[in-house]
Amino acid sequence: MGYEGDALSQKLTISAIEGQEFDITEVKTDLTDKIKYKLETVKKGKEYTLDVANISKEEGLIRGQIELKTTSQKKPSITFPVFVKIQSEVEVKPSTLYFGKIDTKGPINPEMLTKSVVLNKARGDALEIKKVKESSNWIKTKTETNEKGVQYTIVITLDKDKLPKGKLDEKIEIKTNKKDQPLIVTIKGEVI
Repeated sequence: MGYEGDALSQKLTISAIEGQEFDITEVKTDLTDKIKYKLETVKKGKEYTLDVANISKEEGLIRGQIELKTTSQKKPSITFPVFVKIQSEVEVKPSTLYFGKIDTKGPINPEMLTKSVVLNKARGDALEIKKVKESSNWIKTKTETNEKGVQYTIVITLDKDKLPKGKLDEKIEIKTNKKDQPLIVTIKGEVI
């Protein structure tokens, strides 16, 4: 696990049991565009090391495996699972807000039309919110500082008088000083 831009690596040692020496004849992976590896012989037939590192340094999950082909009768193939999680230095939770069914015919509890998300800085320089952009004019946002440079709450309120009928699928873009791309909060629900 690491953060965007980090070079992550893991070193494995593969050892043979005494009297059951083997050579590694092939290394293959289903993650050729995501990871790189280097096999080294420490003691021929007895001990090997495998260095594995990420190529991709972008946020996301990488799952796959590395398979070693050997000359061993008991273990002709050794498979290692590979799991890499690269997270953003800034996260927004939750990233989707579900407002449910909103009945605009009767009285509406104003609290039902207000929800919030929290932006957290995981590491690095102070976090700044540069701009919050709503995809529709019936969405209003207010930024509150929980801890300057570290954590902010964005309160999202839907204007009951301007809500369109039908399914809601809107977005709020949050531009920060940490990422080139905005963080996205999705708004879901249905107005009846």
